[in-house]
Amino acid sequence: MTFWEGFHSFSTRLLKIVYLNFLWLFFSMLGFFIFGLFPATIALFTVVRQLLLDVEKPITQTFWQTYKKEWLRGNGYAVLAYVVLLILAVDFYMIYSFDSLSILLIPTIIITFLIFGTLFFLFPVYVHFELPFFVLIKQAFLFTLTSPSTVFLNALLVVVMYGLFNIMPGAIPLFIGSVLSYFVMLFSIRAFKKVEQKKLHEAVST
Repeated sequence: MTFWEGFHSFSTRLLKIVYLNFLWLFFSMLGFFIFGLFPATIALFTVVRQLLLDVEKPITQTFWQTYKKEWLRGNGYAVLAYVVLLILAVDFYMIYSFDSLSILLIPTIIITFLIFGTLFFLFPVYVHFELPFFVLIKQAFLFTLTSPSTVFLNALLVVVMYGLFNIMPGAIPLFIGSVLSYFVMLFSIRAFKKVEQKKLHEAVST
């Protein structure tokens, strides 16, 4: 590949990522964020996965069809996530409000790490595998346990992006959702492949 071919490929993908971010923001707002965020994020990860696997499908059509198809199920996960995050917020508030509960801080931090790790894996697992509702949550949780390095990479990515967007807040509407999903999906696919290779190795060894 020549320099110009590489530059063209990079530019094309960058434009797709920017366009995807606008789609994600628009369809999230279409559901007033509360009911639009999860279906739009599922659609975002679906298209990002196609980009990473070099699957050529129309971006807008795929996004819209996925958004419609996964709206109800996606909001089922959204309600569950909102409840869990609310409980976590109350737990931290209680711990910091009452000194007698400070002993619960470390266990709560560990639980928070597992919950956010599961959320990081939820969307990649959703679009990469076809699993029933609660089996999908279980699988995302298992990936969190077996691939903690991926969770740390995702957490580091969030910190880096937070720093960059503090410096360049104008880039938020261009990249915040699509860039995050791109790298989260990339890290997750690598984790999926490692698990598949391990299973294959175990099958050959037995």
